[in-house]
Formats: sequence, structure tokens, C-alpha cells
Amino acid sequence: MFNTKSAFGLQRRIDEQRGRAAPAEPLFDRAKLAQDVRPLAQKRIQTAFTAEELGERENKALRTRVRSVILELIEQKAPEMPRPAQLSLAEELLNDLLGYGPLERYFTGEMKDRVTEIKVVRHDLIRVEIDGKETVALDEKGRPLAFRSEEHVRDVLDRMLAPSGRRIDLASPRVSARLPDGSRLMAHIPPVAVNGTTFSVRRFRMDMTAGKFLDCGTLNQEMLDFLRECVQSRFNIVVSGGTSSGKSTFLNVLASFIPEDESIVTIEDPAELQLQHTNVRQLEARPPNIEGKGEVTQRDLVADALRMAPKRIIVGECRKGEAFDMMQAMNTGHDGSLTTAHANTAREMINVRLTNMIQMADMGLPFEAILNMVAGAVDLVVHIQKDRDGQKKINHVSEVGEVKSVEGAPRIILHDIFRYDP
Repeated sequence: MFNTKSAFGLQRRIDEQRGRAAPAEPLFDRAKLAQDVRPLAQKRIQTAFTAEELGERENKALRTRVRSVILELIEQKAPEMPRPAQLSLAEELLNDLLGYGPLERYFTGEMKDRVTEIKVVRHDLIRVEIDGKETVALDEKGRPLAFRSEEHVRDVLDRMLAPSGRRIDLASPRVSARLPDGSRLMAHIPPVAVNGTTFSVRRFRMDMTAGKFLDCGTLNQEMLDFLRECVQSRFNIVVSGGTSSGKSTFLNVLASFIPEDESIVTIEDPAELQLQHTNVRQLEARPPNIEGKGEVTQRDLVADALRMAPKRIIVGECRKGEAFDMMQAMNTGHDGSLTTAHANTAREMINVRLTNMIQMADMGLPFEAILNMVAGAVDLVVHIQKDRDGQKKINHVSEVGEVKSVEGAPRIILHDIFRYDP
């Protein structure tokens, strides 16, 4: 029998002896192959799987089945391609067609527990915050991550929004949504976004327990014991701080001290809290639909919560008029309630931010009456701060006192119980 493989090897040695170059190994244009396989795979996947199945993007069985579909197409298009290269390309296309494209490694890879924020500045520029420090997003080989085009980033964004039921288009060029893993997404597209589609994803650490906060130096044991006693003693607590300072994460820790026999209702927009508590009813605000109808605000949900007989009410973040309803709840038998809000200090939170938000409710209350309402409702303010090096610390814990006249103007007096001294 004539052996073509042996004949090829013999011919190669003859060519080398004669000084001629041997036939080169087949070269593969990876980008061209991916471009050819992608639409075929996308069509076959849409035919073979239902929308409900594809919504479970982290399901290992689903990923295995989709990977085999892609791999079969690659083998048909490039049978001579080395097996490792085929597998690598199949994984890349899997993340592209089923996952979040270049962002996939931050949701399912080893980096997922270290990345706290993802910022897509443009389709060709992605930045990430890793362990509290922001940097340009890089792949395993140290090359900058990027989407292929504006169309690619929009395709991934639509895929991220699909499970939430929210949409983004020319009629609604901005959207806020919660991803299936609890991350918060805020996105803008042209004409609102000048340089093309841009969005940010705030990811929340699921493993940040009270012990982890102690290990990180966010607070000490004395402060932790004190706050545990305050929560269990049903103090009304507000967690204040700047953007990305860790307010929601620390609110999870405070809520973990609530006894299991006390029912909780949480109100958020969007839902972010991951309470390790069995007696929780979670409510989430909803924006209006494309016709401008169907909106459900946090104020509506706080009013609903008051009729649900909870022992405690937790508002993930007060931003405007719901602060009035929250203070009402704290003053009418829902002791031990918790919330967060943006502020630079505890004093600013109590005397400026909360009063301004209550005024947004447009209830016509005099300023001094609002101050008395806040002073009667809130017992404690925990202010958390993010340092320049990315470290988060409880900067001060303050007790809310009474209303007094300070330089001719009414002010709520606060007394610091703990204060961080760098």
C-alpha cells in the first residue's frame, strides 16, 4: 500500500537536501475564521435553544452544549487547524455569543471576585476597578480588552439587559438595571452618550462578612460589637458615604445582625442587597414603560411596606422623596430600620441631605419641623469612607441628638462615638 504520509516525509527530506524549502504548515486567519463561523453559530444556536435556556448563561450544561455546536462548525471550516487553537476559538465565540464578550472573564473567570467596577468608556476602551484600584482592562496576555465595534458593544449590552426586561433605544437612551448576579448596570447610548455607547457595572462582593471587614481594617472589634448591639436593640441607622464607598455592602453586614424571627421588607431601585436572612420580602421599583405608564417608585413601595406588617424596613438607598416616608416609618413603630444615602459626613447627612430629600416629597413642612422629624427618627449614623488608595474605613459613628440653635439657625446636634484617626 502506498503511504502518502511517508512519501511526504521522504519528499521533504529530498527537498531539504536539494536546498528547497519544504511546504509550510497551513496558516489560519483566526479573525477571518471567527467572522465566518460567528453568524452560522448564532443562527444554529437560536434554532437549537429557547430564549429561556439561553437566559441561563452560567449554566454549565448549556455552555457545554453551545460550545459543541460552535466547535463542530469550526471543524467543518478548518479541519486542519490544531485542536488547541480550535478549542480556544470556540471558547472565545462562546463568550461572544452566549456571554458578555470581552467582559465575560470578570463575571465567570477567576477575576470575578476581585473586580468591583467595570467601565466601558467606548467600544475600544474598557477600564476596571480591581481591589479598589482602577486600571485599563487587560486579557490574559496583557493586551487591552476591547469590543470589535459599536455594533458589538450594543449587542452585548442588549444581552445584559434581556433578563431584566428593560430596554435601551433612541426613545429611551439611558437605562438602569440589575443583572442576574446582582450587579448594577447604568448605560447610555447616543445621542445622550457623545462618543458612542458607554456603561458601567457595579459589582458587589458576596463574600464580605463582618469578619472580612475586620480583616480589611474597615472597623475594629469594639465598633463591630457596638453596632451589633445597636441593630439587635432596634436602633434606626443610616449608613452614609460617597459613591463606591461600600454603603450597600456594609448595609448587608448590619442586616445580618437582625434576629431571624423578625420579618424584613427591603425596598430598592434596583435591587442589590443580598441579605443572608430567611424572613425577607424584597420589593424593587420599576421605571415607566415606553408609553410613560406603569411606574412604581420607591415612595409607592415604602407605603406598601407599611401595610405588610414588617418588623423592620430597609431602603437600599434614599435618593429623594422616599426619605420622608422612611422617616415616617421610623417614627411610627418600625424601630430598627436601616437605609443608606450619599453624603460627605454624618453631619451633612442629617442636617443637609436628609432634609433636602424630605423637601423633595413636597409635603409643605417647615424646615424646623423636618429637622425634628429626622432627629426623632434616626438614632445613629455610620459614615464609611474610601481612601485614595482604595481602602474603605468606617470614618465615624455618630449618635443623633436633639435640635438646637447654632449661630441663630436650627441644627441637629451629633455626638461622635467612634472616629477614625489615621
